Amino acid sequence: MRWRSRDEGALSLLDVVVAVALIGLLAGILMPVMFRARSQSRKARCAANMHQLGRAFNLYLLDWNGAYPAPGGKPGDYNYWAQSGRGGIVRYIGSTGGMGTVWCCPELSSWLSRFPARTYSMNSYLRDPPDPPYPLCIGIFKGCPETNIEAPARTILLYEGLPITPTWPDSLDYIYRCGDWTCVRGWYTERYPCLHTQRSWLPWHGDKNNYLYIDGHIYAFQPNKYPNHPPFDITNEWWVRKSEMAARYGAH
Repeated sequence: MRWRSRDEGALSLLDVVVAVALIGLLAGILMPVMFRARSQSRKARCAANMHQLGRAFNLYLLDWNGAYPAPGGKPGDYNYWAQSGRGGIVRYIGSTGGMGTVWCCPELSSWLSRFPARTYSMNSYLRDPPDPPYPLCIGIFKGCPETNIEAPARTILLYEGLPITPTWPDSLDYIYRCGDWTCVRGWYTERYPCLHTQRSWLPWHGDKNNYLYIDGHIYAFQPNKYPNHPPFDITNEWWVRKSEMAARYGAH
């Protein structure tokens, strides 16, 4: 007869150390993979949101004789693209904003404001007349006719905006409804951040943002960095009448 030792089959301290080390190694390998997968999932959901907003713009065009809603407007303007109530494309979406809705990138983790959460902004150059820079665009409340857009596949419609901390009461979070490259989160650098903003140097999706173009496609790319300006030629994706604007500013 063979007597079993009391310690036979029990785990030794070395076994436990090896097991813990292996678990730590696997966690170190898998956690970054899981993090990237979740990040890619949120990026894809963000793109799906923008696609849905793009379809709403197309429905708006049908109802408004081929004219886009105005990027900027006054409170109560029915043609302001992201106005409260039933203005702009709201009637085609069914909500005016809020976390977890089509108006917000899923990367948005908190929102403290008297305004509904919204992370997407419209290209401010899409006005009638088109291509007025800030501050000349103030006071132009008509949207751009789609016939004025020279290159729909190379013209930005919506982009992921830059969160700011406004100075007015009861609002800790805000993103402008319209703007240009200076209102894109990630255009600035950590050394030269934009004042009164939240991490202005950090794009929404790692090193990239999603952009919706006039023709409906989504493209993700790294924003231009401070102090660079988009090119003063027909490759500028913010201008509407690219040839005319390039001829006007091409000498810069």
